[in-house]
Amino acid sequence: MPDRANTGGTASLRRELLRWLLIPLVTLLGLGAVAAYRIALGSATKAYDKALLDPVIAIAPHLATVDGKISFDLPMSALDVLRVDEEDQIFLGITGPNGVLIAGSPGLPEPPDTTENGPHFYDGKYLGQSLRLAALRLERDGSSFLITVGETLVKRNQLVREILLAEVVPEVLVAASAVVLVWFGIGRGIAPLLRLGTEIATRSSRDLRIVPESHAPAEARPLVRSLNDLLQRLDAAIGAQQRFLANAAHQLRTPLAGLLAQVELATRERGAAGAEQHLHAILIATRRTAHLANQLLALARAEPGGRGDAAPELIDLEEIIDAVADEWVPRAVAKNIDLGFEIEPVDLRGDPVLIKELLANLIDNAVSYTPPDGRVTVRVQALRQSGVVFEVEDTGIGIPQDERARVLERFYRVRATPGDGCGLGLAIVQEIAALHDAEVEILTPASGVGTLVRVRFR
Repeated sequence: MPDRANTGGTASLRRELLRWLLIPLVTLLGLGAVAAYRIALGSATKAYDKALLDPVIAIAPHLATVDGKISFDLPMSALDVLRVDEEDQIFLGITGPNGVLIAGSPGLPEPPDTTENGPHFYDGKYLGQSLRLAALRLERDGSSFLITVGETLVKRNQLVREILLAEVVPEVLVAASAVVLVWFGIGRGIAPLLRLGTEIATRSSRDLRIVPESHAPAEARPLVRSLNDLLQRLDAAIGAQQRFLANAAHQLRTPLAGLLAQVELATRERGAAGAEQHLHAILIATRRTAHLANQLLALARAEPGGRGDAAPELIDLEEIIDAVADEWVPRAVAKNIDLGFEIEPVDLRGDPVLIKELLANLIDNAVSYTPPDGRVTVRVQALRQSGVVFEVEDTGIGIPQDERARVLERFYRVRATPGDGCGLGLAIVQEIAALHDAEVEILTPASGVGTLVRVRFR
């Protein structure tokens, strides 16, 4: 039978199941055959031993001792009748004191123990043939007689074969039928898996639809659910990559075109009074383009799978904040913004690169949208139960209540917002928080002025 389930050199499920079925089945059949043989042999022995004793009992009354002489009054014709059998050859032997042969065949095997009275049944060989023998010792007027009857094993062996066949053949037929039924039953059982494999194999590389669980057996549904989970994550990763490429192309096109135009103007007006103005515009455009490129790269790192399989680390937040402060304090001083830090000594398990990026984007947003002479406060504190909270509070223009959910989307900027931001800062914060199973909240500070962004890590 073809084994469609065997692919790629791996073990066939059908063959594995049959192997685990056949080994115990053959073992049981072997044990059953041995047991049936013993039962058959016991039954044949018991049945024919009883018949073998009949000639011994028939001969016994005709033996006697008269005046010290042995008397045996059974005619030879009667002995010949006792030796008649259609299938087996029967041997008779009658011996008197000192083993003197009275009648019958000489040299028949004697019983192993001749001291005990009563019939003895035993196996022996005579004239090269295997025999089953029955022997009886008699005492008559002080004389000892031994009557021995033996027969070949033709009937016994035939009866053993018949009983054995009657026992084993049905078992073999049932076992063979079971194997055939199991073979086809397993084929029917794994047919949904084969169809599932065919369906997945015929899909294109772009077809990441989930696989219906109803098409799979109950035992395979956990595997299908895991496969669907993988397909969904893969679809999300591909979708994020496609969105990133589309957004990057869209966002970089405008500043690059403007930068190219300014360079062309500066080249044409080299040495003219307007060249310096064009160079300043080039500097601004270059800074904006570099900032946008950095934000896009940060967003790519924050995407699921952007950092590979990097394992979470135990992060010393004070080191992270020191590095961020060294970068942002000069910018805050340049705008005359009071940038303060209220830090508790806490540790956080996560990706240090992404946590630093999250803090940097929170501070960048706060400093960028806080007017001169304002204030930005960065707080890190441990929760009483468990977890860590980051807060960045500013005295800037604030975010309207109805737009707080949307500013977490990519490339969205609040209407009429000053500055040259690209709308990625809080989106990056949201992506990094999601990777760390954290929540982002945008609130109004207790003073009622500015914005408070809180990231709560569990």
